[in-house]
Amino acid sequence: MDVDFFLKERTTFIKHYYDEAIAPFAETMQKIESGVPPFQPPPFNPQTMSDEPAFLEEWLRAQTGFQVVGQTCVSMLSESLKIFFVTHEKNLGLDFEKSLGKNVFSKGFIRGYRTCFAKIGVDWSNCPANFSILEQVVLSRNASQHATSITSTRANHVVGSLRKHPNPLFVSIHEMSLLASRGGSWMMAPAVHVTREALHQAVDEVEKLAEWMSSINFRALLKAQKATP
Repeated sequence: MDVDFFLKERTTFIKHYYDEAIAPFAETMQKIESGVPPFQPPPFNPQTMSDEPAFLEEWLRAQTGFQVVGQTCVSMLSESLKIFFVTHEKNLGLDFEKSLGKNVFSKGFIRGYRTCFAKIGVDWSNCPANFSILEQVVLSRNASQHATSITSTRANHVVGSLRKHPNPLFVSIHEMSLLASRGGSWMMAPAVHVTREALHQAVDEVEKLAEWMSSINFRALLKAQKATP
């Protein structure tokens, strides 16, 4: 099976889905900001005017939709990465959890599979993929899928994740500027904010990993391992 090919089929769809799914939300936000129909601000009336910008509720709803699409794409990318590793494992007729124990995945599937494949001879020092970004894909997926409050749809980065990745990939320009103004310290956990650029950067790293692993002769590694006394 050409695992790399099917992985890229998934990543291509994820990028396409992002562009298609955010379009109506982005259009609504742009129309409100530009004051074009059907979001034309009402005529000025000091007796009825509000402190809130016109159509604020509609804009916030569209912004939420925009971010949920991004978080959904990151979740799909995380699951694609996981099934990529699982497929390689199955294709080799291996059961890492059985042979190495459940604890091998206690610190996440990325670290777990790196450990597992290293056991059969894979040299990860040659891998061109940025594992910091790959880990952030999984951590951001976890943050977005495990809600902490019924009162908000906002998904925040976990404090523990920020300690390991203090400059997260999936964060808004606004919150990054706040970080800079505070000397690199987060006053509160930033939201998981997925831009098109950040999503594509993450996809690139996943595809780098897939391409690199497609060049490995796993059968030869297993044969060499069995031949080693």
